[in-house]
Amino acid sequence: MQTLNSGRQGSSPNIPLIIKEMKLKERINVDYITAFKEKNVIAKSAISGLKAKILEAEKAGPAGTELSDGELFKILLSNVKQRKQSIEAFTNAGRSDLVEQELSELSIIDIYLPKMMTDDEIESALLEMVKSMTDEGNKQKVMGMLMGGFNKKYPGLADGKTLKQIVEKITN
Repeated sequence: MQTLNSGRQGSSPNIPLIIKEMKLKERINVDYITAFKEKNVIAKSAISGLKAKILEAEKAGPAGTELSDGELFKILLSNVKQRKQSIEAFTNAGRSDLVEQELSELSIIDIYLPKMMTDDEIESALLEMVKSMTDEGNKQKVMGMLMGGFNKKYPGLADGKTLKQIVEKITN
């Protein structure tokens, strides 16, 4: 068991610290504090940007609203997409210094993303969903229902392009 040594006067140096399964937001906050203490500029910058996006999303909702992990994953995926676009733009502009910084920060953000499903796992999940569908009349409607249902059941676990290709393969 880990212990917490806070170093404050009057506190015991070996207070047991019980670590439960942390919510994503808690994990981001803990990692930010760790990066700050370790003077890890790259991690601090990447996580600080995430914290700002999270705070912005929370302020956009009703007062006192805390985002669920699913909503936080959407913010993470949006941030990853934005950074990949920045990397492409910086590469085209010949700014290798900025490309390197974005890649470093992207690797920090990737830590918080769930493991992506393999093509076989996606196909298997989609085939299960097809079995439960009754409306086979309109191919576009079925494709839309499959993609929407998959994204609802497995948020952020598959790349959109890969998902679309597999859905097209299944519905043909």
